[in-house]
Amino acid sequence: MLRGGIGKTKMNNETEEYKKNHDDPMRCGTITYTKVGLAVMFGWMLWGIFWFAMMNFQLIPNLLPLSLKEFKASNAMIGLLVGSLPAAINMVLNPIISFRSDRTRSKWGRRIPYLLATIPFTTLFLILMGWTPNLAAGLSRLLPFELSAPQLGLGLIAVFSLGFQFFNMFAASVYYYLFADVVPEKFMGRFMAAYNFSGSLAGFLFARFILPFAENFDNLKWIYTGVSLFYFITFMLLCWRVREGQYPPPSDAAERSGFVAGVKLYFRECFSLSYYRWFFLGTAINAVSVICRTMFNVFFARENLGMDMAAYGKALSWGVLTGLVLVLPLGMAVDRFRPIRVHLFGTALVVVVNALGFFMIQSETSFIVFTVLLGVVYVLQQVSNVPMYVELLPKERFGQFCSAQAMVQSVILIAANYGGGLFMDWTGDYRYIYVWDFMWTTLALVALVIVFRGWKKYGGTKDYVAPMDHVGQASGQAD
Repeated sequence: MLRGGIGKTKMNNETEEYKKNHDDPMRCGTITYTKVGLAVMFGWMLWGIFWFAMMNFQLIPNLLPLSLKEFKASNAMIGLLVGSLPAAINMVLNPIISFRSDRTRSKWGRRIPYLLATIPFTTLFLILMGWTPNLAAGLSRLLPFELSAPQLGLGLIAVFSLGFQFFNMFAASVYYYLFADVVPEKFMGRFMAAYNFSGSLAGFLFARFILPFAENFDNLKWIYTGVSLFYFITFMLLCWRVREGQYPPPSDAAERSGFVAGVKLYFRECFSLSYYRWFFLGTAINAVSVICRTMFNVFFARENLGMDMAAYGKALSWGVLTGLVLVLPLGMAVDRFRPIRVHLFGTALVVVVNALGFFMIQSETSFIVFTVLLGVVYVLQQVSNVPMYVELLPKERFGQFCSAQAMVQSVILIAANYGGGLFMDWTGDYRYIYVWDFMWTTLALVALVIVFRGWKKYGGTKDYVAPMDHVGQASGQAD
């Protein structure tokens, strides 16, 4: 990665810091926790995860398609605004945010400043999305030219979605990196189990108690507003109460040589090894596999099976509740069997459940059964996903490598989200969400098996070392 005395000094400092963290389980970087301090940090981080998941993984994928459908948007348009638009923003912003946040130094740390600066705007645009019908109705009467409220509403919600996705990308990029900066390594497995429990609890409560109110379109604005305000308050308090440690000044070639050298260094470090290229591709394709279910599962339940929103919410809640029960023991399984093994096993089961679901779901009861089964197999992927990133990617460049994965994923998702909408328009049957998931998960499984072989090559269970040295420090050669 680095040449010369500066690089060696930095490596020695990082090695010394690693030894300190390894010897003291209550230490993370320059932070040493008491038991009470560790519990308080866990509490704030998990409360933040709850509202982050409520907004990003429940409200947006479940309610934004309904809002767009009310304005007569096609499935392709829904795919464009719900999936392709954020993927395009992610492709451009995530590498920049991640690269710069790794190298940011402030009294607030290197991640928290990005949260403080952008979350107020994220909240504002999310609230405006909920009130779009009211704004469109009022503006359509004031315009000097004729434009119907649905047409104006579709335009407004597209603009508000763009604003929301732009500012939300900052939090979505750096919040996960904060885990590695404030959670002691010895507690990471338990933290990630609690993380998944908190996110699953948000999903259960949303599906069981909030989603039924979405049957009445007039309630959507209050759901958007309530979730947005709780999200805002939670993260402002989190930024105040959770403290990052101190970091050594950045001292790599990117800082010394400017923007162009930084770009070259970024791509050389992240993409020279085929091992990381397969990792980026496999995880990106796995994200593609769920886009049709994310956007159109509600329409499969309503139009194919005749379920109302209350019944659909209860079905989802049973799937989430199953994951909620399993997440803590599966978190311990991840620590024992290694994240990549658990992730591969879960991915293989996703393929099987989707193949069976396409043929066997014919009623509300069978939909509930397979929703529970999907809850089980998806939670295997969820509990092992972030630990797999932490284990496989170089820790000193964790944000940078995560951003490279996000960039690859975004490039694919830009086309795949719109393509998923076209696929649904072409088939005319929302049942084919199972076919879409089956095909893409199978491809992801192949790529991740190749990654697994590379993981064993670089040390496996006992001796794995993320192969940064091969990239630029010594030889600068790709494998």
